Amino acid sequence: MQKFKKLLVLLIFTQLFVSASLASYIPEGYFVGHEDMIRNYQITQEYSKGDFEAYIMAQNPSASEKEATLITDRVIEVAELFGVDAKLFLALIRMESNFVRDAISPTGAVGLTQFTSIGAQEVSDQLGQRGPDYANLQNTLYLNNTLSDEIPEWTHLWLRERTWAEQKLLFLHDLDLSLVYGAILLKVYLAKNYQDDLMTNYYEALVDYNGEPGERKFWYARTILKFYDEI
Repeated sequence: MQKFKKLLVLLIFTQLFVSASLASYIPEGYFVGHEDMIRNYQITQEYSKGDFEAYIMAQNPSASEKEATLITDRVIEVAELFGVDAKLFLALIRMESNFVRDAISPTGAVGLTQFTSIGAQEVSDQLGQRGPDYANLQNTLYLNNTLSDEIPEWTHLWLRERTWAEQKLLFLHDLDLSLVYGAILLKVYLAKNYQDDLMTNYYEALVDYNGEPGERKFWYARTILKFYDEI
């Protein structure tokens, strides 16, 4: 009986420890307000596809015209789908991968929008992987309805592959996956930092998107806004 009590105490302590450890790694932004999540954060709807394509090929000379057109079309479609600015989203992608679809960073981030396991889990939680304890249920419904209506062939990442080792390979080859996850993560941080001035809103969201310690995240946000002005 005494051994059983000790075992029970150990199990309870272990569960509390694991729960606390997991909680400490949950990034801010999961429970953003629904009204801020469904806002339209487009700065302008006047895009020049030709300018986008030329910009992609100038930054990544190995990209063919066909590849640049494909990336341009999907960036605009996904950005408009989730109400983020396509031109700024393109600037973010330049910063993250320089338009190399199968880019892998020294830290292991992958794809056009350079996802890590932590970033991917953030978005998967917004889409409902771990249930309402990890995201605003209204936001989960909004995101899933948007995907089912506009990308009917969409299958959630965690249903396609179970481990990050397998999932990250998908980010290297699945253009829509990389763009959808990038747009949703950006939208979450826009909602988290919502304010009337859109450029300030984007600056704060980009700081969160980068998430690195120290001053680098502020340089990251400023650089993307500089790229935005270049396009």
